Amino acid sequence: MGPSAGAGAAEPAFEPLATVSDVELPELSGLAASRRWPGIYWGHNDSGDGPRLFAFNRRGEVIARVEVEGAEAIDWEDIALYERDGRSWLAIADTGDNFGFRDTATVYLLPEPALDASRVKPLRRLDFRYPDGPRDAEGLAVDAEGGSILVVEKGAPQVGFYRLPLDAGPGVQTAERLATLQLPVPAKQPLAAPLSAPRGRVSVTAMDLSRDGLRLAMISYSRLFCFDRRPGEGWAEALVRPPRSWPLPKLGGLEAMAIEPDGRSVVVAPEGVPTPVLRARRILDP
Repeated sequence: MGPSAGAGAAEPAFEPLATVSDVELPELSGLAASRRWPGIYWGHNDSGDGPRLFAFNRRGEVIARVEVEGAEAIDWEDIALYERDGRSWLAIADTGDNFGFRDTATVYLLPEPALDASRVKPLRRLDFRYPDGPRDAEGLAVDAEGGSILVVEKGAPQVGFYRLPLDAGPGVQTAERLATLQLPVPAKQPLAAPLSAPRGRVSVTAMDLSRDGLRLAMISYSRLFCFDRRPGEGWAEALVRPPRSWPLPKLGGLEAMAIEPDGRSVVVAPEGVPTPVLRARRILDP
C-alpha cells in the first residue's frame, strides 16, 4: 500500500508479551484486553471446545476458566470487550461458517466475569442472519457509544462489513451490510496461512475497536489494518478511506488480536501450544 493509503511503518516492533502453554487452550481464536484488571486477557478456543472463557496474565498463566451458561459453541471466532452504563461487558462471536451452511449466527453478550468466577450467565443471546446469504465471519467489535455490533467477513474478493443494533429485540435479526472493505489482496498466500485459508483472498481473522471508538483494527494472516474514524463521523464514511497497514510477524495461523486499554497498542497471537502472544506498543498512533 502506498502513502495515499496511509501505510504504517515497514516493520513494526512486535515484542514477546507472554507464552501460554495451557493444553486446554490449544486454538486461541479470540482475544480481549481487560480494562477492569490491567494485564489480564480473555480468550477462547476455536470450534471443538465447549462454551468457556479463559483469562491469562502476562506470565502466560491461565488464572480463570469460566463456563458461559446456556450458550452453544458451534464456532466461536472472536471476543470483544466494551463498557456501558459504568460496567464492563464481553461480546462473543459464534459466527464461524467455513462451508457457508449456517442459516443464522449468534453473538452472546455477558458481563465481564470476576477472576474467581467459574460460571457466567449471558445477558442476552442475539441471533442474526446476513442480508446476502451465509457468511464466514471471524472479526467482531462493539461500538457501545453508537449502539452497534460490528462484524467483518473473513475471506472474499470484496470483504463485507456488517452492523447489528446492540439493543436488538427478540427474534432473529437481519444484519445491515454497511460497507465493502477495500483491503489489498496478497500477491501470493502467506506462508504462515493455514491450508484452510481462502486462496488469493484477504482472510480477516480478528477485529477490535479502541476505547475512544476512533480506531478500528483488524488482522489477516499477514497484515494489520487500521481504519481511522474522525469525531462525529459514521462508519460508512470512515470505511471508504483506505486503512493504514503494517506487516505482521510470520507466525502460523494468526487468529487473535486485541487493542490494549491505551487504545494505541496491539496484541496478536496464533493458534497452537505453546502460544506466543506478541505486542506492538503504540502502533496505532496517528
